[in-house]
Amino acid sequence: MVSTTLQNYNSDDLEQFEGLFRHSKVVGLSDNTDTAITSNTTNITLAQKFTPTTTAATSYTLNFNNAFYNPHSGHNASAGGILSSTGFKIDGYEQEMFLNDDGAGNVRRFHYVSGVITYDNTAQGTIDYGTGAITINSLTISSVSNIRGAASTVIELTTQPASNDIVPVRDQILEIDTANSSITVTADTFVGGSADAGVGYTT
Repeated sequence: MVSTTLQNYNSDDLEQFEGLFRHSKVVGLSDNTDTAITSNTTNITLAQKFTPTTTAATSYTLNFNNAFYNPHSGHNASAGGILSSTGFKIDGYEQEMFLNDDGAGNVRRFHYVSGVITYDNTAQGTIDYGTGAITINSLTISSVSNIRGAASTVIELTTQPASNDIVPVRDQILEIDTANSSITVTADTFVGGSADAGVGYTT
């Protein structure tokens, strides 16, 4: 039912020019989906896809036009910052490559060795946390990986926005990726009138 609510919000409020994503409205609509829902927490990520050139070295600039979350320089650097990407391969390397950031404005390219991140280039591009612009320096991308198990022709970059409200500008259109949104339902034992009310409640 919540998934249907999100799909309706998507078609009624988004998927059109000047369609703004209002976090509080989505939270309210989700709460009002059914009287059994007592509350919800909605976490937002922001993604954009691009089709790489596979015949020549090319640089890329993606303008999200919404600020990214970066409370201090070096934020979350050891865990990959706030940027992630789907996989791709480049000329001269057999490994599947990915992108993240160092929290200080640098986009890093890496691959995994036995599940451990190994950096190939710690200055593969730049990320402007204030303007939401990501630049990827020249690469010859030979192929892209499947995304969530499906064949793909694009690379997807995902970030954490500074605001839960997302505003499209310069001919952008927003939509909720409802097919890949995760909805988890947890029973709330703390209900007025129940035996647990007021006793040992853990949020």
